[in-house]
Amino acid sequence: MGLLRVAVLGSPEVFHDGSRLTFALRKAQALLLYLAVEGGMHPRSKLAALLWPDSEPSDARKGLRNALALLRGLLADADDSPAVHSHLLSEHELLGLNLQAPLELDLDVVQQAWKAAQALSTVPAEPQRTVLVAQVQHALSLVRGPFLDGFWLREETAFDAWAQLQQRQWQVRLQLLLDRLSSWQEAGGELEQAKATLTRWLALDPLAEETYRRLMRLHLALGETSAALQVYAACRARLAEALQIAPSAETIALAAPFPILPRRSAARPVNWWPRSLDGRRPSASSSPTTSWRSRGSRRWCWWWARPASAKRGWPTSSQPGPVPRAPRC
Repeated sequence: MGLLRVAVLGSPEVFHDGSRLTFALRKAQALLLYLAVEGGMHPRSKLAALLWPDSEPSDARKGLRNALALLRGLLADADDSPAVHSHLLSEHELLGLNLQAPLELDLDVVQQAWKAAQALSTVPAEPQRTVLVAQVQHALSLVRGPFLDGFWLREETAFDAWAQLQQRQWQVRLQLLLDRLSSWQEAGGELEQAKATLTRWLALDPLAEETYRRLMRLHLALGETSAALQVYAACRARLAEALQIAPSAETIALAAPFPILPRRSAARPVNWWPRSLDGRRPSASSSPTTSWRSRGSRRWCWWWARPASAKRGWPTSSQPGPVPRAPRC
């Protein structure tokens, strides 16, 4: 009998005997996923109401039979009798997955790691720490995203409500795993690995302010001030966008010794005019974008500041005639 492998942490994937299965009916896939996650045996009436809540009972039971027929066809082995060897088990009015059939579920691996991490409130001693770090890392390597990411029936079904509840539950468990793993890595001096774990935690929960602070402390411990300020800026932007709040005083205190300088505006014109005779910078009206009259007046001011011998054609104080007044700068 071929191995049935079901992955639900992320977009759902189902493999049978090494081949990925595609489902002509979305509710047939939902039925298989529900049976794999919940385990045990379930009444047919319950499964029909779970997937076809708005249908008449007879129509819902008909839809359930069609989904079961599709699943049996997908999971059947060419050299085995479906009546004897099948991943689907039917006992009168009960349906479930056959516990004797080979089945791999990513939730089982993550669940075992979660139980091991939950039992410890402090950092374990060596070599237990190394063993637990490897176990949790393997479990997290199976996580591709939230529970049944992007998979919905797009109807007001009890299945969608169940999927949302499972998603919240497994997100809490994954956060605990990431918390324990990063703490164990820090205690073992594996700071680069701890940074990667905290960064992955923020991808799962971008509003976890304590995680931002822990990541900032790691960067500062490694002398990476610029990276720590980038983490602070990301934290401030996320909180402002999602919750319209500022970071806490504890978070701000981490970035206080290293102020974030505001960027200079690229649209501001560069003032290349020299200082005037009295030492003041020219006003905005004397910038290169002003009119030709202002620029001409400024040039006259420069010309007037030149020595008298250099002003050709203009009378000096020793020559007859009125001395012209210098234009205002």
